[in-house]
Amino acid sequence: MRRIERLGRRLWGAAGFRLVLLYAAVFALSSAVLFGVVHWGTVGVMRGQVEQAAAADLAGLLHEQATERTSGLATVIRARIADRASHPGARYALFDAQGRRMLGDHLLAPVADGLDEVTLPGSEGEETPFIVAAATLPDGARLVVARDAGAVSEAAELLREAFLWAGAATLGLGIGGGVLVAWGFLRRIDAIAAVAEAIAAGDLARRVPLVDGGSGDEMDRLAGAINAMLDRIHHLMDELRHATSAIAHDLRTPLARLRQDLEAARDGERSVAAYDAAVEAAIAETDAILGTFAALLRIAQIESGSRRAGFAEVDLSALAAALAEAYGPSIEDSGRQPWTRIEEGVAIRGDREVLTQAIANLIENAIRHTGPGTRIGLSLSRGASGAVLRVEDDGPGVPEAERARILGRFHRLDPSRSDGGSGLGLALVAAVAVLHEAALTLDAARPDGRGLAVSLAFPPADGGRERTPRRVGMLEG
Repeated sequence: MRRIERLGRRLWGAAGFRLVLLYAAVFALSSAVLFGVVHWGTVGVMRGQVEQAAAADLAGLLHEQATERTSGLATVIRARIADRASHPGARYALFDAQGRRMLGDHLLAPVADGLDEVTLPGSEGEETPFIVAAATLPDGARLVVARDAGAVSEAAELLREAFLWAGAATLGLGIGGGVLVAWGFLRRIDAIAAVAEAIAAGDLARRVPLVDGGSGDEMDRLAGAINAMLDRIHHLMDELRHATSAIAHDLRTPLARLRQDLEAARDGERSVAAYDAAVEAAIAETDAILGTFAALLRIAQIESGSRRAGFAEVDLSALAAALAEAYGPSIEDSGRQPWTRIEEGVAIRGDREVLTQAIANLIENAIRHTGPGTRIGLSLSRGASGAVLRVEDDGPGVPEAERARILGRFHRLDPSRSDGGSGLGLALVAAVAVLHEAALTLDAARPDGRGLAVSLAFPPADGGRERTPRRVGMLEG
């Protein structure tokens, strides 16, 4: 019993159930209005026809009385009573000035002049409504004509029963439909709640089930959105675990080295030069550690989206050309070959500072992970859907299975972590891409699978200008 009561309270509290009940009530009210219109349009018209027939019959008899005496009118009434086939459902009575019946139906009474409705026994003995028309003759006699209105009463009764049954069926179906709809919604919501409770308990692999593989209704769309959110949370949790582990590995080595250097300085030869060397080494290690934390904080700031409020139009062509000019000597000094292909007049809406950092990270990443003789290129073009910036090299490249993973924090292809980087460069690029709603793709730069090409496809900026392409750079490729 308590379970049924609890279920009843849940159903009553369900928005779907209340909504269906509201629609049922509105439909019932509409049915009542429709009943009034139909009743007036059918029963009212039928009653009017009977009243017109009674009044016309009375008017005809009065016309007969105008040309004949009352005794002549009595003859006409007797003839009509005898000829019931010509006047079905009609009853007549004639009373003298004192109200005594002279002839006609004994059930009729001398009523007041005009139209009225009375109930008389019908042909089968049942009570039947009649429309009565009466008039007073010049000599004081009273003429009464009655017309059977049973058909009108039957039609009214039929309409009432039909609408009562229809209203009861509407309310029944409305309540039943409300129960089914609310029960279905409650089952889906219970499934979502169960998944949320399981995830809160630590089972991050749980997902909201779809009905029959996904019917595409609003609940399935909600389930899909929740599942996408859970996938994102799961991914972020994995990244957090990986970042925590990577931070422990990346900071343990420099901290241990810092400690060893300080201990050596304390226990070793106590000369000013030795102390200066120890301090310089400690500062260098500390700067590396602070640089790692600064990169993490910068990525967190970018991912928060707060910098989007300061977006402005950025001349990406000028920015790319400036970076190509700045890094050209470094690339050449390292024994690599730079080339650029930058289209003029390409503009986007964004944050110039973080865009500069992202492009610089891509160029430095190409320098760090390629050998002498490698060609490193920076290109910018206006694509069909917006600006496309691309940094590529023809070095050893990245295995396809690793391309998505290197965008994570602290991920490195070198498991020994001896390349000197922090593993945060491409993670910052990925955060900048999300901030600017740009598509970030990593592909092989050459058909044989060698090299790496990183592309950022930006959405179009308002007010972008069409200009003639030009080639800019240290070496055209």
